[in-house]
Amino acid sequence: MYMMWRPRRIAEVTPDSLIFLELIKPAPEVLVLGTGSTVQVLPPPVGDYLQRLGVRVEVLDSRNATGYFNVLNDEGRSVVGALLVWDPDARVPETMPEAQEPMWDRASLMQRSSTV
Repeated sequence: MYMMWRPRRIAEVTPDSLIFLELIKPAPEVLVLGTGSTVQVLPPPVGDYLQRLGVRVEVLDSRNATGYFNVLNDEGRSVVGALLVWDPDARVPETMPEAQEPMWDRASLMQRSSTV
């Protein structure tokens, strides 16, 4: 499952921003929290909330959190990843750019892959 997560800074990570964890059944064993470009301290109310839920939390920078999430997922663990953006001040587009046709077609791609 994929869900867009609103927090952009560690101060915006609150128990309310993680309420979706209560909807996941069975409950995840681990929350891998990526805190952007650097590892940041988890706000105490968030730690208390996760402890009440029985969810272990691993706090890493977002790049390493992505890799660690993939390792745990490949092991078959019940894991959730929540990532903060690398640059919280970066401009976010109001709308997504219009989809464009790819620069290739399936037939030519298949032809190229058979020659390799």
